[in-house]
Amino acid sequence: MIKIKVFKNTTLVSFDKKENLDLNTSKDLKSSMMDILKQPFTNLLVDLEKVEKVDDEGLNALMAVQRLSEMNQSQLSLFNVKEGVLKSMKKHELDSYFFFCDRPKPFSDDLLMV
Repeated sequence: MIKIKVFKNTTLVSFDKKENLDLNTSKDLKSSMMDILKQPFTNLLVDLEKVEKVDDEGLNALMAVQRLSEMNQSQLSLFNVKEGVLKSMKKHELDSYFFFCDRPKPFSDDLLMV
């Protein structure tokens, strides 16, 4: 389900198979992230490549992880975000809270960063 790789203060979180971030998987994600983010100054990279859809519980879990990372002075970064997940975030106006590694942020979608 959730794969976690740790190298010094950088942690990569990814999913084994295609998942929907819903009530069942969001509980696992929250508990895993709580353990990782107990240490301050952690770089947390979350690979959402295999996540097709996110429901309200999944968005709540991601926001909880984001708030905890800010409290611990850690950096949470999302990458490989599918269009359906991004639409859910934009619909609830949550996309501005996250740093997307593979998208030009935080200015606009049309901005090219060099």
